[in-house]
Amino acid sequence: MVLIPEGPFIMGSRGNGGDEGILGVDVGVDQLPQREVFLKTFYIDKYEVTVREYKEFAKATGHPLPGLLTGEMPEKKIPLTPPLEKGERGGFRQKEWAEAVKYPPIEDDFPINDVPYMDAESYCKWAGKRLPTEEEWEKAARGTDGRLYPWGNDKKIGKANTIEWSKEKVAAVAVGSFPTDVSPYGVYDMAGNIMEWTSSWYEAYPGSKLKRPQFGKKYKVMKGGAWMGPMTPFARASHRYAAGGTERNHHPHFGMRCAKD
Repeated sequence: MVLIPEGPFIMGSRGNGGDEGILGVDVGVDQLPQREVFLKTFYIDKYEVTVREYKEFAKATGHPLPGLLTGEMPEKKIPLTPPLEKGERGGFRQKEWAEAVKYPPIEDDFPINDVPYMDAESYCKWAGKRLPTEEEWEKAARGTDGRLYPWGNDKKIGKANTIEWSKEKVAAVAVGSFPTDVSPYGVYDMAGNIMEWTSSWYEAYPGSKLKRPQFGKKYKVMKGGAWMGPMTPFARASHRYAAGGTERNHHPHFGMRCAKD
């Protein structure tokens, strides 16, 4: 694990400045207003939890393995992109996982994925840890200077495992495969590979006047870019994604890393 020292950091976004990416929508509106947050010292996993580690947990506890490891197919189709808010516009064709892609192969040194929130929470508890809060995750990813990405403000394709880096292979890869996708503290794969659960509910930022039906005690915040998402805007450290924290379904890009005090 990596120590993240006590102190303040800059959380959130100043807005996208017209840089909408392929979505054609300012998805950063829920990251406003940018603010300074003080955190106590904590530890966070250097890498995402791997398939090998999760198998050890399942063997020790009898916990079921994710469907992607057992070959179980989803009972219902999964949107390739999250639904947009009313008035927002999408920049690419909507598809569904069951029709658009095959599930990626998974090796033991790949990040575990297709993990619902309740299972991610159970794994971290078994490991003597916990899920990080949204604030902890973001500080571990961007440091204290407000940078956009773990490595800085350069959004050059190929620095992280996002959908653009290779037309030949669009899938998760072994943890630590992208040496450029590393934070100021030495934490890897926080801009790409898979999205990661946090323990935080999806709420409006303090001082925000934004209202969304997703806000409340239904959705958890996920952080980080993924192999199936674009660099801009999903790989930004401030990016937030709301996912069901009380339901069980299949998502081939949902995984986690753990933290502890």
